[in-house]
Amino acid sequence: MEELIMRLTTYGTRGSIPISNPKSVKYGGNTTCIRIESECIPAGQWLVLDAGSGFVPLSGDALAAKISQMNLLQTHHHHDHNQGMLLSPITFIKQIPFHVYGPMQDNWSPKQVFEAIMQKPLFPVPAKVVLSHFHFHKLEYPTTVVILVHPEGGFKLMDVDVFEKTIAKDAPLPFKGMRFPVGECLVIKMHRTEHPETTISYRVEERPTGKVAAVLTDHETQASVPMSLRAHLKDVDVLLQDCQYTPEEYYSGRTAGFGHGTPDFAATLAGIVGAKRLGLMHHDPKSTDQDVDAILAIAREEAGKNKKGIAPKSIFACADYMIIEV
Repeated sequence: MEELIMRLTTYGTRGSIPISNPKSVKYGGNTTCIRIESECIPAGQWLVLDAGSGFVPLSGDALAAKISQMNLLQTHHHHDHNQGMLLSPITFIKQIPFHVYGPMQDNWSPKQVFEAIMQKPLFPVPAKVVLSHFHFHKLEYPTTVVILVHPEGGFKLMDVDVFEKTIAKDAPLPFKGMRFPVGECLVIKMHRTEHPETTISYRVEERPTGKVAAVLTDHETQASVPMSLRAHLKDVDVLLQDCQYTPEEYYSGRTAGFGHGTPDFAATLAGIVGAKRLGLMHHDPKSTDQDVDAILAIAREEAGKNKKGIAPKSIFACADYMIIEV
């Protein structure tokens, strides 16, 4: 295979609600939406993480690129992470298959969530009008499965124990009557975040190059980092992490328990797991560009205290429409 470059494009990096004001131009106001590019993804298909309001402009770019299939990974079902689907043209174009992967929550599947947010009087178009081109994949126990992507084989869900046994034998992985080595695949692993509802962190491994990216949005600051999360984020090249609150807001108790992070914790976690770069995201809707810059400065200052941790200059604040080469 040709040399690959995994790339992330952040169409939305804001949390809670989309915003627009003259003091928040640098980082933007779209809620979470990230495109993942890799030569491991079949030609003509797009892979996207979350459908916040940033999914609306992404949808326009996808149509301009004449895509043949949309593949969406939902971290969870809060409105700021799915609201973009309601007003995106690609949702209503039945010629383009639309695959949605997402967690189960209180016996609600991704399909049931989609049907609920499109019901009257909340939305004028019932879900049944567009469901014929949608394909839903529920992730009931996210840590027990992996998503495999191959340029010829497409997308496949596989139980993690079967995956591990297969690669341990150095055997090829089955894809719709074909078999391919794991070294040609994108391997997507999952871990639950610290958030009020079931929320998934996705780790994306581009096996041909060894490049790894992870998104840890909607994750609360923790007193200690569980070993399972350390393993999930180990040695990532790029970690995009929730950093919504200042330490003063969080440790005063005003925002504790809301399920979001702080810059000191983000920098500490990046150092613990050996992340090479850290992108701060899920910016608070009230945070101006100046506020986000201040949060970035706190994260870099915290990183500077640990000589063995992530380098301060390797920490950045994510902005809408930023292109990140992994």
